[in-house]
This record gives sequence, structure tokens and C-alpha cells, in this order.
Amino acid sequence: MIAGATGPGGGLGGGPLGRPFRSSRTIGFRLATWYSLALILTSVTLFGLTYLFMSSALQARDREDIRAELRELAALYEAGGLERVAELLTLQARTGTSEPFLIRLTGPGDAPPLLWKPDDWVDIDLRRIQAMARVPSGQWSDLRARDNEGRSFEVTALRLPDGSLLEVGGSTEGRDRVLGRFRQAAAWVLIPIAVLGFSGGVLLANRALQPIRRIVQTVRAIEGGSIDARVPTHRTGDELDELSTLFNSMLERISFLIRGMRSALDNVAHDLRTPIARIRGVAEIALRSDDSADDARQALAECVDESDQLLTMLNTLMDISEAESGALTLDVDAVNLAELVEGAADLYRHVAEEKGVALSTRAASELWVAADRTRLRQVLANLLDNAIKYTPAGGRIEVTAEQDRDRVVVRVADTGIGMTPDELPRIWERLYRGDQSRSQRGLGLGLSLVRAVVEAHRGRIEVSSVAGGGSVFTVVLPLPAATIA
Repeated sequence: MIAGATGPGGGLGGGPLGRPFRSSRTIGFRLATWYSLALILTSVTLFGLTYLFMSSALQARDREDIRAELRELAALYEAGGLERVAELLTLQARTGTSEPFLIRLTGPGDAPPLLWKPDDWVDIDLRRIQAMARVPSGQWSDLRARDNEGRSFEVTALRLPDGSLLEVGGSTEGRDRVLGRFRQAAAWVLIPIAVLGFSGGVLLANRALQPIRRIVQTVRAIEGGSIDARVPTHRTGDELDELSTLFNSMLERISFLIRGMRSALDNVAHDLRTPIARIRGVAEIALRSDDSADDARQALAECVDESDQLLTMLNTLMDISEAESGALTLDVDAVNLAELVEGAADLYRHVAEEKGVALSTRAASELWVAADRTRLRQVLANLLDNAIKYTPAGGRIEVTAEQDRDRVVVRVADTGIGMTPDELPRIWERLYRGDQSRSQRGLGLGLSLVRAVVEAHRGRIEVSSVAGGGSVFTVVLPLPAATIA
């Protein structure tokens, strides 16, 4: 329709969604909440970005159509003037081929000679549009028609050579309809996304916390007295499965220590019974006897000797416990291990000769390690004493010390009675004495102390033995950092 011209115009629970969370403070509830919030926020962000891109693309398309119409009408106006433009719009209206554009052509005198709208926009009041402010040339403006549908337009203008202002606007109704449907669809999609997000969070939390729940159940079973309870593992290789494996290893270690304590207590009770009974017997005999003072003095000497043996046993047990727990105090200094080997060999060479055992050493002149001299001398003394004790007359003992890359290796090899494969793992136990060693005097603590002291120095000790074929004890100690450099 033309005005001013001619013509018309998205407590952790037990099972997934099964057992409710016992408390909102549980890790399971927080994991489910975080997961669902992350999923919802991600979905909202994606929908928002998609909405912005879609709105921008639709706006760019509409504006390009408006520019094309503006250029076409401008060219027509320059070729035939206002009459040519009016004729074209009238023809398009009669033939039903008119484009859905709002057109306003304002002459130089600010009079509105031409105002056009499609015929199907019946609710738009042309007088209100005519009274609207002019759009600056080359810019865009939003106009509200104030019709029944609240239709809005995007309008741009072009200043013509004769000073007229040609304005062309397109309705945003189609674009608003598409974006409105997209918003409605997004709202309907976000609701199931929120439900699925929380459900997925519950499933995720249940699966992720299942190993921890199994650990809790295992701890409760152990508190109930089932010390053999262990956490089931599925060998998945993930961090939680590794946690279960380490927890089981810790339980095995604790169980091993408990069994060792029980065995040690049994052995201590057994080994203490004899010297205590002997002390009591000697004391009772001395009290009942009318013998001379020399006999009483002899009885007291025997009591002192047995008491010393008891103190030695208890002190050694305390040293082993401190070393194994890491509480043993070491006076670490630079120590020439070769000198210690020679010194220990000289100390025991006389004992070996009396038994008919050949003792030899082979070591470099200098082998420096960072160690406690007294404790390391104790290790060598125990190994030599043990070798001499179980090597028969005519046998040999050889002590070697050498440097092997970043470590020092000491070997004590003998041709003694050796050990069976069953005995080898148990020789490090406290108060353990093999069947062949019970005839020898000793407490069964020497090798336990040796291993504890060596490991306190961050070293290790190994043994290889054949029954009747002798034994080889190997002590490996790390070199000081300065020596390695």
C-alpha cells in the first residue's frame, strides 16, 4: 500500500539411584551435584553460543536481503524517478510478487512522498510509521510498528544523489519465530539434561567411590575381629584399584608384624623361662644351703651371668624394634669399610683358629661409606660369629669387600653346615633357631639385628645357602653422594 502517491499496496549413595544419599555432606552427593552442575552449565553454554551464532547468521541474512532491496530501489529511482518506483511496487502488489519490505522514500523537503508496506501487514498503521524518526544514511535502526503483533523492523537508509532519503526495512518476525522455537526447544532439552546429569553424577559417584566403600567395609570387618579381611581388587590398573592394592599390602604387612610379634612373644616367653627358672633355682639353693661364703658368691655370680644374658636379649630386641621402625639413632660419619672388615677379622681370627677354621679377608685399601661405625662393626661381628659358630673344624671363611658401581658389597662366605630352603626365609625372624643350631649357645637375634641395622643404613642383606654346602651372606651399602660424584 502506498501513501502520498498513486495506487494501492538440558552419603554417598549405595547403588545408582537405588539407595538415597544419607547426607548432603557426603562425597557421593557432592560429586553427583558437581557433575550435574558441570553438565548443565556446559549445556547452557553450548545452547547460548549456538543461539548467538544462529541469531547472528539470521540477522546477517536478513540485512543482506534488505541491502539488496535498497540497492535495487535506488538504481530504479535514479533511472526513472519516484514514478518508476511507485509503478514497480504497484505492479508487484497486483501480481502478488511484492517483497516483505517496509519502504519509505523521503524527498529533500522532508515531505514523505512514498510509504509502502505489504498488503498482508494490515495491522500496521502507516501514519505511525510515517511519523517515525528518519534513519541516518548507512546505519541500522530498530523500529517498532506497535501493531497487534508488536512487529518490529530493522531499517537502513541510503541518501540518494538528489538529496532524497530511501529507507528499507525488513520484519524480524521470521527470525524471532525461529529463535523463539529454538529457546523453547532448549528449555525442554535442558530439563532432561538436568535429570540425566544428576543421574549420571550418582552413577559416577557410586562407581568412583565403590573401592573406597569396600575399604571402609574391610576396616569395619577388621574392627569386628576379622583380621584376615581384604579389599577386593579388579586389576583395572586405575588409581583407586592401586589404592586398594596398597591398602591390602599394608594389611598384609600389619598382619605379618602381628604374627611376628606373637611368635616373638612366644619365643621370648620360652627362652626367658629357662634363665629365669635357673636364676630362681640357684637363688633358692643358695638360701637353703649352709655352705660357705664362696659357694654363695658363686651362686650370685651365676645369677649375674643369667641376668646379663636376659638384659642382652631385651636390649637387642629393643635395638631391632627401633631399627625396623626407623627410630634407631645412627651416628653417621665417613667410614672406611676396609678397616672395619680387617678389624672384625682380627678380633675373631683367634676364635676361628681355636676351632680349626681358616679365616681370610680380601678388600681394597679404601672403601668409604656413610654409616654408623659402631653399628656397622656390630653387623660384621655378628656375621663372623655366626659363620664361625656353624663352620666345623677344617672349614674356611672368606670375607670380601669391593666397590660395585654406586655401592659397596661385603660378602661373608663359609663352608659350614648351611641351611635348607625352608630355613632360609625364617633366619631373619626374631629368636628363630634352626634345628641344627639349637645345640649352639645363642639367642637367635643376631641375624635379625644385622638385617635391621643394614636396612636402617638404606642397604640390604641377602643370603644363599645349601644344606651341608655352606652359606654366603651379602651386605650391600650405598656409596656417599660425594664419592659417586
